[in-house]
Amino acid sequence: MARTAKITNANVGPRHNVGGNVGNTPVRAQDFNDLAGDYVSLSDANAQAISSAVSVAGVGTLTGGLVYGSETIDTNAAACSVTIPVTILNHDGDEAVTLANGTTVGQVKIFLSSTANTVTLTPATLAGASTTIATTTIGEAFTLVWGGSDGWFVVSRSGGANAADDAVAAYPVLA
Repeated sequence: MARTAKITNANVGPRHNVGGNVGNTPVRAQDFNDLAGDYVSLSDANAQAISSAVSVAGVGTLTGGLVYGSETIDTNAAACSVTIPVTILNHDGDEAVTLANGTTVGQVKIFLSSTANTVTLTPATLAGASTTIATTTIGEAFTLVWGGSDGWFVVSRSGGANAADDAVAAYPVLA
């Protein structure tokens, strides 16, 4: 069965809808394939939501910024979501959290520490020799990318502490 998408207050042009307004007209996925060389844009200031996967081949331009969904974890032994891109660690004591394996190669997961307590993340599969990542300072952050059977790759770590020009201070600890 073909899936349909619903676009509200959008302009489809220039060939397919010279008048511009689609309104509440359902648009089929194959209609997007017919838009080669055309474009889809918002015609008003209201935010539009796409609740299914979107794939872009080629170059895309984003002019309004990008806001990731987030969750705040503040309980011991909590499981961090693999589908919410940003997790804020906000614990009131030294605690631990877990992260299941990702679902798609290239999936990005960002962790932000808003606590001075030690919070240790244990991913189900972490690429490399380490098995945990721990934050100990407000402002520490790390980014993981799912690499499939190799697990979560640590692609960045940043510290939250002040440091001299030639020093590295308080990065999340890989162990």
